[in-house]
Amino acid sequence: MDMSEALREYELWVTMGIQDLKRHYRRSTLGPLWLTLSLAILVVALGSLYGELMNRDYQRYIPHLALGFITWQFIQGIITDGCNIFIKNRNWLTNVRTPIMVFVFRMVWEHLIMMGHHMLVYIGVAVTFAIYAGLPGLLVIPGLILLILNAVWVVMLFGTLCTRFRDIPQLVQSLMRIAFFLTPIIWMPEQLGTRAHLAFFNPFTYFVELIRAPLLGEVPSIYTWMLALGVTVLGWSIAWLVFVRFRGRVTYWL
Repeated sequence: MDMSEALREYELWVTMGIQDLKRHYRRSTLGPLWLTLSLAILVVALGSLYGELMNRDYQRYIPHLALGFITWQFIQGIITDGCNIFIKNRNWLTNVRTPIMVFVFRMVWEHLIMMGHHMLVYIGVAVTFAIYAGLPGLLVIPGLILLILNAVWVVMLFGTLCTRFRDIPQLVQSLMRIAFFLTPIIWMPEQLGTRAHLAFFNPFTYFVELIRAPLLGEVPSIYTWMLALGVTVLGWSIAWLVFVRFRGRVTYWL
């Protein structure tokens, strides 16, 4: 099976993911930390501006903003890059016999490394505002596992569909721009007042909260966990059916 073969070849996709980052930032002194530095500047700039405009307490708003951006960049990168994962690796897939799930794991691993770099921004914010997550902080582990599981099925599904239908990546990029503003990244759910629950009609909200809440010392609600699990099961069911049905045609579509 493609999945089991790819898991056995973990050394291949782990190495490939690391080499991708090194190649992208070759001859750069800071390497991928340039993106982390850019994120830090963005958090400080937007935190100061929107915190003032929305009359938010900086000690609460900037950590909220920082963790929101960190998680969102992972989610957005997985979805937008996942659309082109097989197209990007056309030469390898058409010339070398390799389980295509290797490239799925490679992409998720690469973005996970980037997310780890971005966590330096959270550490800086946590030190600045004396944030101590305590025991609730341990809940970020199952939250991260859920995020990774969803990242895998997203790349499987979108990678397969976008290889066949080349207009989907442009549509996805447009929808992700809209989704950013509909997700509580730069705003907080309580700002909606009695309609705060509307924020959770957006599935991205669950996964942002599963990472952000524990690192702020808060416990995500059972509602958040249940809906995130529901999205995971539904997503994997659809992605697996599509992948099993069409994985043999991916190389022909390339």
